[in-house]
Amino acid sequence: MAIFDIEKDELLRLSDDQLEELIARLSEAEVAMHGHSPACVSWSGSIKAPDGGIDIHVQVPVDQLKPGFLIMPNTVFQAKKHKMPKAAIEKEMGTGQTLSPIISEQARKRGSYIIVSLGDDCSPSGKAARLNAMRDAVKDDSNRSHLHLDFYDRSKLTQWLRQHPSVMLWVKRKLGQGYSGWQPYGAWSNPPQGVTDTLISAPGVTITLPSGKGQQLKIDEAINPMRKLISSTNKTVRITGLSGVGKTRIVQALFDETVGTDALDRTIAIYADTGSEPVPSATAMLDKLIAESRRAVMILDNCPSELHASLTSKVSAAGKEVSLITIEYDIREDKPQTTEVIHIATEGPEVAEQLLIRRFPSIGQNNARRIAKFADGNARVALAIAERVEEGESLALLSDEQIFNRLFEQRNHPDGDLREQAEILSLVYSFSVSATGMDSNELEILGSLSGYSKAQLFRAVTKLMSRHVVQKRANWRAVLPQAIANRLAISALDSIPVDQLRATFETSGRQRLLMSFAHRLGLLHDHAVAKEIVKAWLHPEGLLGQIVNLDDVSTRILNYVAPVAPGALLERIEDALITSNFEPFKSLYNPQRTTIINLLQLLAYEARYFERCIK
Repeated sequence: MAIFDIEKDELLRLSDDQLEELIARLSEAEVAMHGHSPACVSWSGSIKAPDGGIDIHVQVPVDQLKPGFLIMPNTVFQAKKHKMPKAAIEKEMGTGQTLSPIISEQARKRGSYIIVSLGDDCSPSGKAARLNAMRDAVKDDSNRSHLHLDFYDRSKLTQWLRQHPSVMLWVKRKLGQGYSGWQPYGAWSNPPQGVTDTLISAPGVTITLPSGKGQQLKIDEAINPMRKLISSTNKTVRITGLSGVGKTRIVQALFDETVGTDALDRTIAIYADTGSEPVPSATAMLDKLIAESRRAVMILDNCPSELHASLTSKVSAAGKEVSLITIEYDIREDKPQTTEVIHIATEGPEVAEQLLIRRFPSIGQNNARRIAKFADGNARVALAIAERVEEGESLALLSDEQIFNRLFEQRNHPDGDLREQAEILSLVYSFSVSATGMDSNELEILGSLSGYSKAQLFRAVTKLMSRHVVQKRANWRAVLPQAIANRLAISALDSIPVDQLRATFETSGRQRLLMSFAHRLGLLHDHAVAKEIVKAWLHPEGLLGQIVNLDDVSTRILNYVAPVAPGALLERIEDALITSNFEPFKSLYNPQRTTIINLLQLLAYEARYFERCIK
């Protein structure tokens, strides 16, 4: 069956309340399609509720709508699970003196009254008979000529449903046949059931927009500019930031009408976490949306760079019907020509602290503050620690190492081998668990650092994933959040001889793993071993010594490790600039020239290097 199709008889399994919600959601989507707020739709939430004869009421503040499934801007829907023959219609609507006041009011206001019967699947003559029964019911009302009447059977409801992909996803989930991993607008950040999920806009999180010249905005300051960007751009929007900074919850807020103004249309939102391997694939879903000219905003969480690039090219070629928002923690492969990048970062513990108090009311203010500071504002780390705080326990006397051990062990018995294996895996920014399509077997190489086999390290990865310390993207894995990975990597650097580290990563044919190791070193710029390795690389005979003759991979390595040994880097640049064979570098189009100028600009931010950088 097509992605956005459903057999009409499948709808018979909906409950009374689900039928009413389906009609309400379709009404919201239809209203939004005409450029109005879904808030123009109200509904009781239960067919059986004492609602005075109104199940769903549409009230759009315009004189007329473009004809579609809503004809009049003021429309009342009556939802019925059972069949509605003439006698049932007369009983529902009343007649003469007993005509429902709601219907009389709709006639007076030149509105519409529509009965939706899930039990009926009418022939043309059957629908005509029901419409005649509705007209007979209102024949004595003085405003009957101003009232629009209609009868939607199961086929008509299914036809309407096929027009709105996000609502189709919702109803399929309710029927237990939803596409794996795909969701309409909802609580995408997965808060615990029953927990308040309003957006926390406290200080501590900053958002940088692509057009903001580096200006860092608070959450409440950034929501509306983010909405304007997404609504106006033809490019894909990429939301980036470290794991645990609240990227998904902030994207969710963009569609929330209770936050800011001019919310994005939630009725066309389609969300999937690519890490959960959705079915159909993100590519297949996007292709279908584009082929059928569907209006949609596709949100892809944990979207790898390769998938992002592939989908971005499709969106750019397709026009403006489909918008794409991707969420991920690493953007180094993104191309600014086709992507608007919004970066989210933590700048303090405030948001994490408030989240802890909300999720764990009994934890206490002092514990919440201690955990939030330890986690450096990272919500994911903070929540993982808080889950392991006993009732009435105080963390004030625990060292940082004790808190970290509690986070890593997660109520399991201490496992020295697993800890050591996690440390080894953290030496690189990411690694592959498959040798297919790779120049080398990365698990095997990493395991050799401490005598573990590929199979042992693979089992360790599986255990760490179950503890939410490792995340996956297809065949790729990474220890996350970075706050955890950095601490583990420091232990590994302290435990493995520098010669062995260098021999392992610098061996020919291991460029990708070497680059990933360099990425990690760049995050540990204050560590002595990291400094020692980078300084050796910057030696004239070292890996990065010939700074004006580096290939693309070596240039990326240089950019990663630049913060580790800025003094040594500046000396290497100075030596390069005064060499006699430097003539080719004077070309404006030399990529090494651009790299060195960018590095000098960064180094100049430190006062002690400023004078040397501008010479």
